[in-house]
Amino acid sequence: MLFKLLKYDFRAMWKQFSLVWGAALVLAFVNRFTLYSRPDAPLGQENISSLMVLTFGAVLVAMFVIAIGFVINRFSRGLLGDEGYLMHTLPVRPWQLVASKLICGTLTWLGCGAVAILSPVFMLPWNLPDLLQITFWGDLFRGLLKHPGTLLLMAEFLLVIISFIVQSIAVIYLAVSIGHLVSRHRKLASVAAFIGLYILLVNVYSRVFSYGFVHFLLDVTTTTSHGSMLTVSATMLIPAFFLLAAVCWILENKLNLE
Repeated sequence: MLFKLLKYDFRAMWKQFSLVWGAALVLAFVNRFTLYSRPDAPLGQENISSLMVLTFGAVLVAMFVIAIGFVINRFSRGLLGDEGYLMHTLPVRPWQLVASKLICGTLTWLGCGAVAILSPVFMLPWNLPDLLQITFWGDLFRGLLKHPGTLLLMAEFLLVIISFIVQSIAVIYLAVSIGHLVSRHRKLASVAAFIGLYILLVNVYSRVFSYGFVHFLLDVTTTTSHGSMLTVSATMLIPAFFLLAAVCWILENKLNLE
């Protein structure tokens, strides 16, 4: 049933972000031909180049703003709003509903990050025929295989990013859930809960890492870069688990859709 929920959430994500992601990549590709103008280029061409760069930057900013709003709205409307009447009648547990929203939201933010990274690459004056040659990608792949530690570090760095996104979304979900418990001014209560949860996390981290035993464990696990990134991921995923557990408890025991 979780896969059916994910299919429903991914369809909504694609409808909203396919245009934004496509626009960012297309604008980046167009900037490739307008950005690198000659020194003796006319003033009109320079103005067009500046306008395209500003448009590209505006699309990137709008993309991340829409991504934040998407995560909040999909959870709020889907589980705490009008759609909640339907979603909570499905033969699924609350954790499955939350997991579907969480996975979709995480992949949405990862997709926005990937587009933000790829877009400037499209703007560079690459020689496209060289990039389309199989030998180029073959040499790159063989070079990575000669250094397997590089692939492992990239995977662990990606895990750190995913852990940060999961924790951030977990804080948002719990803040929205707490705000839903209030009968009036729910949005204001959600914002206050969000600020309070982040202050709580900072205090918890500062207290936990002040113990000597924790420092000893960190010294043991961070002797290499691999251990360091895995430790960072764990310190974000463990609090995220408890935050999401609190969200599921509220949905199961304190939900009020009226």
